[in-house]
Amino acid sequence: MSKATVWRVLHKRLVVKPYCIQMVQQLSDDHFLEKVQFSDETTLHVSSVVNRRNVRIWGSENPHAYVEHQCDSPKVNVFCAISSEKGYSPFLFAEETVLA
Repeated sequence: MSKATVWRVLHKRLVVKPYCIQMVQQLSDDHFLEKVQFSDETTLHVSSVVNRRNVRIWGSENPHAYVEHQCDSPKVNVFCAISSEKGYSPFLFAEETVLA
């Protein structure tokens, strides 16, 4: 019996759905949040280029929009962090100073 047949029987006849198992770990440290630091970084383009993976255009039909952009435009990397004790100011890095 093929895998597709088994999945079809499970889904349509037995009305069950596949679920992924999520592994979790119990935190036994009472002061855990005091030790956590959150950080993030982003790359900003000087030419106003927008990361298309994070942009959606909602509408009743496809706008077929075209946007011209400059190849290899200058960029600035920004990094900042926060902990329970303090926030770390954003650090700006010119494109040439950050190693990939």
